Amino acid sequence: MKILIVFATNSGGTAQAVDIAANVLRSSNHEVDVKNVTETKPDDFGEYGCILLASPTWDYADKEGQPHEDFVPFIDATGARTFNALPFAILGLGDTSYTHFCGVVDIFEEFVSKVKGKLIVPSLRIDRFYQKPENMGLVEEWAKKLASTCSSPSPS
Repeated sequence: MKILIVFATNSGGTAQAVDIAANVLRSSNHEVDVKNVTETKPDDFGEYGCILLASPTWDYADKEGQPHEDFVPFIDATGARTFNALPFAILGLGDTSYTHFCGVVDIFEEFVSKVKGKLIVPSLRIDRFYQKPENMGLVEEWAKKLASTCSSPSPS
């Protein structure tokens, strides 16, 4: 399957998590394109069989628990478009010491619902990516589930 990973990063943690996921997906014979959200348009989605959205949780416009600020114009640009039943997966990084741990996941899940997409694996919420060595393994295991789900025939 052709998969698009759309991401934004602040300190590089999300980029590193995306690299892990992309490598797992590629090793499972998926074609994977990785794009920064600033280089992505909603119209790009039509070229792919699955979209993975990845972002750190961010404080934006005096609100905690938001996606990276680069995602805001992208989400706004989507407008009223829909992507009926297009498969999506969500990866969010955050810190449990904040009130809205991985709030980005909630916002992305609302976005997927709004555009009439379909979440195909449970969203992954990673706490303190760099401080916990096991987090790389969590991303790898989650990406393996995603790879397997993308390889499975669609239920009729």
